[in-house]
Amino acid sequence: MKDFLSNPWVKRSVSVFNLAYFAVICMFTVATFLYKLEFVEGKEVTFFVIYFIASITFMGLMIYSRREIVTKLISVSLLPVCFCLVLFNWGQWILIVPPFIVALVMFFASGVHETTKVILGTIYLLLYVLGLVAFLVLRMLFGGSSVTTKLDTTLPGSADVFELYKGEQFNKLVNSENGVARDENLISPDGKYKIVLYDVQDNDKGRIKICVVPYGQDIELKFFTLKQKGIEKTISNKGTRGTIPETGWEVDPKTGRYRVYYVLSQGAVRKYSTVTDNNMPKKNYFEFLGIN
Repeated sequence: MKDFLSNPWVKRSVSVFNLAYFAVICMFTVATFLYKLEFVEGKEVTFFVIYFIASITFMGLMIYSRREIVTKLISVSLLPVCFCLVLFNWGQWILIVPPFIVALVMFFASGVHETTKVILGTIYLLLYVLGLVAFLVLRMLFGGSSVTTKLDTTLPGSADVFELYKGEQFNKLVNSENGVARDENLISPDGKYKIVLYDVQDNDKGRIKICVVPYGQDIELKFFTLKQKGIEKTISNKGTRGTIPETGWEVDPKTGRYRVYYVLSQGAVRKYSTVTDNNMPKKNYFEFLGIN
């Protein structure tokens, strides 16, 4: 067994196998840059246990093959990849912590020359310190102090906001309209777009925002869903907090195109907004910075 483990070709094979872990972390990073990751309710712990065990296992394999060239490259590359993972998933510590621990341990444990470690370590330290400070400053500047809550069937999970809408207003979110389920009524007849309502709490009296987002572009997996993000057309941001507006889809009799109708409150004027591929905004790749 000792001869087998000391065999250089075994170590080289293990070193190449470690690329699988590096590839998975890179895929998580790219995927969460393009999509918003939301865990399936009740499966966060299971995912974390599997994720953590896999991370520790691969860390052991990397330590075993730490003097091989492929493992050396992985060891010095994981920290900048994890930095991006932190930026794109701020607050999602379940996703961030395991690979960051692996990256930190392997940077110091790898067989890379000490001079290289000192140079790269200084660069990475500056990257994390200055990068995170700049990231947080930009989020405060662009994101502001407002708190946005999606108004849907998950609203009871936000206790403070739910107090404003419980009872008759919440029923408008979950009950059917004209025999059509509320959620289905918010989806455009061609199945391309969906109306989304947001409660916005700010330093003033707040408001309800009506938006249109792409529908059917989410990627559902066993433990989490990758939700399309960065594409959102604001229809109205003048709704009154605590009052669910009447919204839906209809065909514009003049153009034949689908349009959103909305009535912000009882007795208010019925208004319209046409939605087409041409007037939908382009994808915002900097949403993670709070830029809308």
